[in-house]
Amino acid sequence: MPKLPPYQQSTFIPYIYSQKEIDAIFKACDELRLHFVQTDSGLFCMPALIRLLYSTGLRISEALAMKTEDVNLDENYLHVRDCKNGKERIIPISDSLTSVCKEYVRYRDELPLGKTKYGYFFIKLDGSKCGLGVWRWFKKCLSKAAIPYLGRRQGPRIHDLRHTFAVTSLASMAESGIDLYASLPILSNYLGHQSLSSTNHYVRLTANMYPDLIKDVDMICLDVFPKFKNYEAD
Repeated sequence: MPKLPPYQQSTFIPYIYSQKEIDAIFKACDELRLHFVQTDSGLFCMPALIRLLYSTGLRISEALAMKTEDVNLDENYLHVRDCKNGKERIIPISDSLTSVCKEYVRYRDELPLGKTKYGYFFIKLDGSKCGLGVWRWFKKCLSKAAIPYLGRRQGPRIHDLRHTFAVTSLASMAESGIDLYASLPILSNYLGHQSLSSTNHYVRLTANMYPDLIKDVDMICLDVFPKFKNYEAD
């Protein structure tokens, strides 16, 4: 009998920010300041960017790749083109997030080069696309919010805002009386997952974090799926 190849089980567990931590991160973003002029700094977009990631569950790469025409603030939706799975999608956004984005755009369009250089929605002070510098600013936000950073590949990471969005969305739907497995296709499309299996991992995580919200039928169905911690890592 030929031996099966070894299965490398993922040990990654996403970090789910509490509402108190999210509020502290927002406050830290708003209080970030430059000590000297840096035209290639992405600090300018941080308050709006972090709120958008938390409110929509977008991947950081998707958010930074959006062009100005992809953000419709009149009809409250985003057109996500540069997706991990190569599938475009349109996702609605809330009125409060729209207000945040409108305020950001108002100040962005006052920059000398901001709105004309490359056309990206989230930009640096010189009008170029934001990049890896966003992660360095986020680490500063974690420090100011008193959230310990455990190190590389341990987090918390900026991508964990996406995991937090998925879990809190499922918890909110469960609290509203919506069966979790009926809501999976909706959340899966919203997140841009290629299959329901990717989204299903969040059901078990939600059940562990909010056991009182999960109905008996959901807990029975939970055991049908393998108990792998194979969460999306990027």
